[in-house]
Amino acid sequence: MDWETHIVLAGKLLEASALPKGAAIYSVLPVIDIEPIHYHRQYAHLLANQPLMVEVACEIFATPECRARDFPALRRRMAAVVADLDLAAARVQADPAASHFERLEARNRAYFTHRIAEEAEHFITRELAGAVEVLGPEASEISTDRLAASLSLVSHTYFDTFNNPVGVFIPLAANYSAHWDLFASIDYLEYKASFYHPDVIRPFRRAMDESDVWREAFPAEEEAVRDGRRPQAAEAGRPYHGAALIKAMIQRLGALAPGISPGSVELAIRNFLAPLGLRQIVPADRELRFCRALEAEIGERIRALFPRN
Repeated sequence: MDWETHIVLAGKLLEASALPKGAAIYSVLPVIDIEPIHYHRQYAHLLANQPLMVEVACEIFATPECRARDFPALRRRMAAVVADLDLAAARVQADPAASHFERLEARNRAYFTHRIAEEAEHFITRELAGAVEVLGPEASEISTDRLAASLSLVSHTYFDTFNNPVGVFIPLAANYSAHWDLFASIDYLEYKASFYHPDVIRPFRRAMDESDVWREAFPAEEEAVRDGRRPQAAEAGRPYHGAALIKAMIQRLGALAPGISPGSVELAIRNFLAPLGLRQIVPADRELRFCRALEAEIGERIRALFPRN
């Protein structure tokens, strides 16, 4: 999806989960890894790196300068912060007693802070401003709710699987996630060439905003019975549980990665939710059914636009 569509879809997920739509902007953060080019889709798109990205982005978006949309002042503030983080990272790299995790965390904190601060103005004044036309003014009030930000961020890679394969589980597993069957059923080259043309993507974006899939009820019982388990809850439809929706999206990313071990998917879920203070089992039956229905809706619309001849 293009950046604006990522924000719109994230906003709809947040709305369906009764979380602030002001967190929709986090859905574009993975695009920071276009620089340096050797990181592209291989760094900020990885689940393993995203909890730290949420932490860093929430700190930047919470600054008075960002809230006031005073971007020259934000750049001055963050230049000093990044300089300090670069020095700290250099010290850790030079410390023979530092662990691999400590070196990685220091390097990533400096990198994510630099790139998110560098792109903040563009994200807010262009991509977010365009998405607000669909989502409404609430989306422009940037939220620092960590659960909402995390859901929005993971949605980027989840929806990216409609565009191209993504190695989202690296370093736990090198299997790539994508809608492989969709790619085989459409004119993929025409899809890649034309999908983001304004005459195509804008009606698609609007149609997804107005889709019934966001209002449809998906009870948990059927999923649980099929798997031989007792239903965890009788409720159906909105609002979905934010943590459960994150879990469901990661489960679907696993289902779209041929050959991946279930253990790698489960570990990725635990590692993603733990920084949010969520260490207990999170039932996600109805959220998983919702994700499947949402994917089917998107897939059907893409197939209609780009039939294979």
